[in-house]
Amino acid sequence: LVLPPLPTTQLPHLPYAQPSRTMAELTTNDGEEVPVIEDVTPSTGSGAIRRDGTNQGEYYNKWDKFVEDSDKAIEEEETKAEAESNEALGKNKYASSEAEKKDKETNAALKEAKKVWDKRAALEEAAKFEVADETDANVVLEHTALGGKRVVLFKNCTNSTYELPAELQGMIKIFVEGCTGCTITVKCKLVTSHLEVSHCESLTLNLEEVMLHTVQLDLTDGVTLRFGENLLVEGEGQKIYHAGVKNMDVFGHSAGRHLSAHADYIADGVEGTELAEEQHFITQVVQDELVTERALKVGNRWATQRELDLESVAAASVTQREREELAAEAERSKLMGNQSFAAGEYAQAAVHYTMAIDQAGTAAAGQEPEAGTTDTPLVPICYSNRAACFLKLGQHERALEDADCCIKHNPAFVKGHFRRGLSLHAMKRYPEALPSLGRALELEVPKNKASIKQINDAIRFAEAKFAAAKRGN
Repeated sequence: LVLPPLPTTQLPHLPYAQPSRTMAELTTNDGEEVPVIEDVTPSTGSGAIRRDGTNQGEYYNKWDKFVEDSDKAIEEEETKAEAESNEALGKNKYASSEAEKKDKETNAALKEAKKVWDKRAALEEAAKFEVADETDANVVLEHTALGGKRVVLFKNCTNSTYELPAELQGMIKIFVEGCTGCTITVKCKLVTSHLEVSHCESLTLNLEEVMLHTVQLDLTDGVTLRFGENLLVEGEGQKIYHAGVKNMDVFGHSAGRHLSAHADYIADGVEGTELAEEQHFITQVVQDELVTERALKVGNRWATQRELDLESVAAASVTQREREELAAEAERSKLMGNQSFAAGEYAQAAVHYTMAIDQAGTAAAGQEPEAGTTDTPLVPICYSNRAACFLKLGQHERALEDADCCIKHNPAFVKGHFRRGLSLHAMKRYPEALPSLGRALELEVPKNKASIKQINDAIRFAEAKFAAAKRGN
């Protein structure tokens, strides 16, 4: 097909929506370039974004806002269209098959589980005593000060010292968040035997008199854990779980032996391009020594490779009941990811989607996938959602990797192609972005008008940038 050159202001945007077109087709048989229109939106008036009337900074700001709004508009359109379709077909009242009946029952159970989860979270919040924003404090927490509350949260405190004495009874759990230069001594028993620390720096935890089985640290720097005599021993199931932790020191004494370990997720070996919070390790006593090992997610638990090697094949196998439990856990992780994303907590949302991918993948291991896919439907959805997180975080290469994984698991997943195109556009790889956006347009259902408009707008953005790049602008 030979296209005669036309003035830029008269030529409509090139049909990159057709995935069969290659970048070579942007020239005539004589090698002459075909001009590409620079109007990046079909609308007119104040909402139009024209390169000939917009400065460089404003253009990029409009593009960023477009990317931010695209997913939301598409999601709303798809949800509305699905609801209308289901209502028209009576699907909201009756299941059309046993599989659909089971899906409805599963969704109902998940909604109920979410209610229970939210209720539990509300109860925990109501039972929480908060020590916040204190500086240079020196406090021994007593029953009267706690007012009957049994969960303690230390939050955003600086250069302060706190003690929870042994006299405190019925304490459930301790959280430490965002504290710097503090020392916290725990002498009381915790019902859950669990302590959590996150986003803290230069923190010292003295764990005295009572054994704690689980200490969890996330995204901390310079935390020191000091265990009392014979309170850190082998065979008691004690573990220190840590993710994205730098400069952690652990000290203890057991059977007359001095135990110590230093852990740093960078020094201990960062894998690939994972986020800091995805670098999981476990520190525990192994053969009378404190050892730090990389943690692997197996089903709904974390374990080291050494521990897995010690397990028999039968013990490590996943039963049907465990599959169902893992599938439900995956759905919950996805819901939590959605909530974090809606709250603007994109890094945390990515972690939840990662968990959902692992859980759904394990649950589906050895099972026959649905037609046209290579895995459970939840896996490509979560890869696509995680790609959206990475786009928000400006990690465009990782967004592209996840979009590719999404497409690999389900080649017909529209958002996978759409987010692949957005990732490539953000990386200024416009010739590659256009066919991906075109494929998304080809796969999209015609009635999803908002989605189609967003994809067309993205195509026009990419066309405009490609044309500018060709001219050397």
